[in-house]
Amino acid sequence: MTDRVHDQPLILSSYAIVDERGDQARNYRDAIGLFRRAEQLGVEGVWVRQFHLTDGGRGGLPSPFVLLAALAGATTRLRLGTAAITLPLETPLRVAEDAAVLDAVSGGRVELGLANGGYQPGVPELLGHPAAADPGERRAAYLARIDEVLDALAGRPLAAGGLRLNPAAPGLTDRVWEATLSAPSGFAAGSRGHGVLLGTTQTTPAEVTARAYYVGLEQCAADRSGGSGTVPRVGLATLIYPAASREAALAEAGPGIEEKYAWGRDFLPAATTLAEKAAAINLHHGTSEQITESILAQPALPYATQLMVQTELFYDTYAHRADALEQFTTEIAPALGWTSTRSSDPVPTGARA
Repeated sequence: MTDRVHDQPLILSSYAIVDERGDQARNYRDAIGLFRRAEQLGVEGVWVRQFHLTDGGRGGLPSPFVLLAALAGATTRLRLGTAAITLPLETPLRVAEDAAVLDAVSGGRVELGLANGGYQPGVPELLGHPAAADPGERRAAYLARIDEVLDALAGRPLAAGGLRLNPAAPGLTDRVWEATLSAPSGFAAGSRGHGVLLGTTQTTPAEVTARAYYVGLEQCAADRSGGSGTVPRVGLATLIYPAASREAALAEAGPGIEEKYAWGRDFLPAATTLAEKAAAINLHHGTSEQITESILAQPALPYATQLMVQTELFYDTYAHRADALEQFTTEIAPALGWTSTRSSDPVPTGARA
């Protein structure tokens, strides 16, 4: 097993981009079914991505808090994560309110992931939050919004009349994560004591961002308590496609690989063959042994405290996703250092996607 830079047990979570095609009402129900199955498999948490509106082809889940509230009522112990809320497109106080209510109804299970990027042309204007042209101004506005969210969650007065968030959720301020794409943003997240979310397609290699995050976290720990007390939280998105062989995986997942590579062509490594494109998007594919070998070879793995197993694009059905997740939890994750907390209770009726 790869030596880690921390001594925490590895956490396993399921990361889903809700299918952007077909009947969205059914997609939402099937996603909840997938996550209920994940809980039965011993997975500790789930993460969902926010995606506003559609251009006729792309789309997804615009309201993660609503879906996670439904999931909170259908599960008992899953951590409920947003990966991530695009904060510049939201009103910080409303984000804090939704997160606090979800945390209350779920019994304190929320993991609040926030992001600065993810812009879609025309969407900021439609949502009433037009973005500044200057990247520095956008960054400053994002940081100011994070402070607003934290102040509200902590129950601090928000206006001269003493208005405060109701309900306050001070414990949630220690469960904030930031989705980052670069070493400076990784360092900044660490210096604030937040967790960091690393995607499958980074503009900077994930291990570079992760190393910078740990440096920032050390600075945060020194500032807060003389050098100790800040626990690392690094979520690493881990894209998988199990199959009978790597060749079979490429044949089955080919259209999805081409689609994802085309989406990130401008910043991904140059690739021409399907195998090269699969490597460029960090897809771990093939047999359980081949996927295990591929993940163990990933330079960012030693920094991760949480593997966010991602199934998207390549799967025809949510049942196929559930089968892949089960294979991962039973055959792959243990070889990576994960210890299952699988429940012996029967799978609830309708839990299979």
